[in-house]
Amino acid sequence: MKKEIFLAILAIGFVFNSCKNDDSEEDNTETIVGIWKPIKEIAISGSNGNTISTQNSSTCYKKSTFDFKSNNTLASTIFDDQEDGSCKSYGTENRPYSYDFNGKKIIIDNEQFEVISHTKNELQFVANYDDENNDGIEDKIIIVLNK
Repeated sequence: MKKEIFLAILAIGFVFNSCKNDDSEEDNTETIVGIWKPIKEIAISGSNGNTISTQNSSTCYKKSTFDFKSNNTLASTIFDDQEDGSCKSYGTENRPYSYDFNGKKIIIDNEQFEVISHTKNELQFVANYDDENNDGIEDKIIIVLNK
């Protein structure tokens, strides 16, 4: 149940904008150790691979941090907008993780996530699948984090 709440909160905190591909950041690294912050969410069509939408993270959600520690513990601190306009902290949760650079996957608390892109300062991974464009085919929901 906690995992579903974590993933729901992770996905809720985003607001859309345009997608930017920075080819100048070719400095891939094999580690994700460090503190990462949510920047945006991208929905990619499962039928044709086109971008359906891009949403910037809200000011509140940008306060969230994902601290991938060298001891393979992820400390995630989540903030989210409330209906009354306030920004609420959901506290910090520690979960085990592993990262397979060559296999392009992160495993967090025994749940596997596909890594789309990883550079020194940006990490993109598939956080969820959902039919965003109502075509009956599940689309990739990609979370973009910056260091």
